[in-house]
Amino acid sequence: MLVVNMIPRALSYEENQDSEPTIAVNPRRPRQIAGSAFTPDPLNGNRAPIYVSEDGGSSWRLNADVPSQIETSDITVAFGSRGALYAGILRQPSPPHDTRLNILRTPDFRAPAAMSVLVNRIGPDQPFVQTASIKGKDRVYVGDNDTAVVDGRSATIDYSLSASSSTTFKSVRLEARSTGIPAQDGPQVRPAIHRDGTVYAVFLAWRQQRGDWERNTLVITGDVVLVRDDAGGAGKNPFAALTDPTDGAVGRLVATNITFPFQQTGDGVPGQQRLGGDLAIAVDPRTSARVYIAWADQPAGGAYTLHIRRSDDRGATWSSDLRVVAGAINAALAVNSAGRLGFLYQALSGTPRRWVTHLERASPAGSWDDLVLSSAPANDPPKKFDPYLGDYAHLMAVGRRFYGVFSASNAPDMANFPQGVRYQRLVDFSTHRLLREDGGAVRTSIDPFFFRVAG
Repeated sequence: MLVVNMIPRALSYEENQDSEPTIAVNPRRPRQIAGSAFTPDPLNGNRAPIYVSEDGGSSWRLNADVPSQIETSDITVAFGSRGALYAGILRQPSPPHDTRLNILRTPDFRAPAAMSVLVNRIGPDQPFVQTASIKGKDRVYVGDNDTAVVDGRSATIDYSLSASSSTTFKSVRLEARSTGIPAQDGPQVRPAIHRDGTVYAVFLAWRQQRGDWERNTLVITGDVVLVRDDAGGAGKNPFAALTDPTDGAVGRLVATNITFPFQQTGDGVPGQQRLGGDLAIAVDPRTSARVYIAWADQPAGGAYTLHIRRSDDRGATWSSDLRVVAGAINAALAVNSAGRLGFLYQALSGTPRRWVTHLERASPAGSWDDLVLSSAPANDPPKKFDPYLGDYAHLMAVGRRFYGVFSASNAPDMANFPQGVRYQRLVDFSTHRLLREDGGAVRTSIDPFFFRVAG
């Protein structure tokens, strides 16, 4: 078991809100790991940094190779089969009141050269990149919410069947139904790929809304929708393999009429974290027929709650809830080579309030265990912007091992880390202080924490 604060020693002085992290593990060389977060370039240059580890996550450094001024907005990363690193980002600067999507590639994530731009488009939100090697070629799938559409059907997959050698990407709209009053789908569009070429994608289809975005009272009613493509998007009608028995439309309705708040800001929300829906998906590497989905809802008068369900027939039918966790956010799922499900989430609990980061693991037979990775103060530090911890954390599996990342308060107290922790940045655990190189005190902030655990 390994938990590591990813901020390098040379940046011990930093007090950034390094939230919304992801990681990527090189499948051919698992000691090579890339990471991302809302981390600015320490030199305030024209490129944003990624995190780089070459020793399995024990140590990290920054490499400013992302073509975005100082920092990015959303950013996710994934390795191809031969070591190329791909990223989906919201690039800065962007047009006023709009977003700018870039899909990027570098043959060597350690090199200082800027990543190549494969896609540059205005309008999408929350790009989420996944990759797989099919017949020796890197297939790259980026789920995003393309608000530039005119009909409101904004859930989108941008994908390439040969991204290691091509800059050609296709865009497919996943939504087949009317989005109703909101005139868009939710920002979360999550792909999952099996090595047999099957690709799933899940999205939150918004149907109705009440309240007001500007007053921070917006509530969404919608559906959790799953689509599938048995050839990875190579055919004439991509992502149309699943239909729902209720209306015959493309996309299986896994959960319907769920409600949840969608907030402009986390002000007044316990733990300083805004809410806006959660979504995660994972496919069993042993069989593409088994797929898991996690999502969140908040019924009137109830708590914001995470749910997990499973399908064993390629998404056609679904189990009842396998797991229900109230007061939790940032669901992430992965399945290891033995078929064991990993479930990462952050739950608000205790007095005073703390964000408790859990990794639960379920055997194929359905028994669960629970590792508490962090129990960090929920109101220290004060937030600088939304999202406080991020709109998601990240979990993946390589072989039997689970690898993941989450953001939390970096308050240096060993009692906050039941599995232990390593800090690269300078700390004094006896006095619970963060330190600069000259010994001066540094204020508490939000940092990304990497972890690795056997399956």
